[in-house]
Amino acid sequence: MRWSHARHARAKPRYGRIMVGALAVLAMLTPGAAYADAGFDNASYQGCYNAQAAKDSGASFSITKITEGTWYVNPAADCQLAANRAAGLRLGAYGYARPEKGTSPEAEADFFNAQADARGLVHAGVIPFLDWEPPAPYNKHTDWAKRWLDRVSAHWGTKPIIYMQASNIKAGDWSAVAGADYGLWVAGYPHGYKGERLRDPGAPPYSVAPWPFAAAWQYSSSGHVPGVGNAVDVNWFYGDAATWARYANAPVGTQANPVTPAPTPSQGAPVGDVGSLATAVIRGEYGNDPQRHALLGNRYAEVMAVVNERLRGNTGGGTGNGTYVVRPGDCLSAVFGGSWPTVARLNGISPPYIIHPGQRLATGSGGGGGGRTVTVQRGDTLSGIAARLGIPQSRLHGYRSGNPNRIQVGEVLHY
Repeated sequence: MRWSHARHARAKPRYGRIMVGALAVLAMLTPGAAYADAGFDNASYQGCYNAQAAKDSGASFSITKITEGTWYVNPAADCQLAANRAAGLRLGAYGYARPEKGTSPEAEADFFNAQADARGLVHAGVIPFLDWEPPAPYNKHTDWAKRWLDRVSAHWGTKPIIYMQASNIKAGDWSAVAGADYGLWVAGYPHGYKGERLRDPGAPPYSVAPWPFAAAWQYSSSGHVPGVGNAVDVNWFYGDAATWARYANAPVGTQANPVTPAPTPSQGAPVGDVGSLATAVIRGEYGNDPQRHALLGNRYAEVMAVVNERLRGNTGGGTGNGTYVVRPGDCLSAVFGGSWPTVARLNGISPPYIIHPGQRLATGSGGGGGGRTVTVQRGDTLSGIAARLGIPQSRLHGYRSGNPNRIQVGEVLHY
């Protein structure tokens, strides 16, 4: 059997696949400090950052969000990828799966592939990843994940790695995915959400069966990475530059071509339907002006018209009196971010958390607050924001992490 983990092997560098016996692989690939590197992953929340400062602090790689579903492209991906490449960081690229939206894995994979092609990431020493975080019961649809992985593998000429929380490994039968040579990037935070940093965390303290071991471990989502931020996902990759190249099925030292810039504002960036972009704006993924105006480009007026309409309650969205009218395509997590369990509880919605267009949801933001918002600034804490506003901390909601100890710079909170 040939595992993707065979690409960890310290064989002579060469282009192509490495064929070794399973026992030899396991003997050679026990995760340890000899061949391992620290790095981080990033999405729109970080915006454009100083990758050189991250590199100087010990980062060796960065894994950048490219797409979500078939409608969303990370608006900061181009500047993030360009910065990573200029700093000499090894590159990874991921697509965020949304099987709960009813899209096919092939459609989502094709969308991811097209956006990766446009940025010169395919056949360029970049590892593709699938971010698998769907809500129950979709998290057990391992066949959906494998079809995405198969589609991307055929296009890239290498095997993607799948990311998931340690708890999601137990949600379904992953034997077909592991057996098809797709590696595992596991997430789990044994130290909770306290401040972290780039470091060697050792081996993950979780069972990763049916994989023989994890290719990488995201050990915290609240890491301090100079130049990037103080609430960054930090990771440990069980390998070095040669290992990375083997996962990417590329010669050692291959670098992605210069990132092809996304269309300039005058060309109509970003892609996606206006409703999905408006939802992303409401969730805080495009920050505030002037950054929001720059990222939305010549779609700013179109998108903001929908945002303002929703917040006024004319055709769905926030009504200003503590309710939200469900629109076609909405799901709780997409609209309410980390506060969606609270909204579900307020409205008596239980698994599988189905909502319907036209349904009016109590958000818990009415009464005194009037649907007001505040944007998280660098150095803010939830308790500090509440004190500044003169309101109870419990009035603040909408933080994407769902954890009051982890709020992101630029996200918009409601009260």
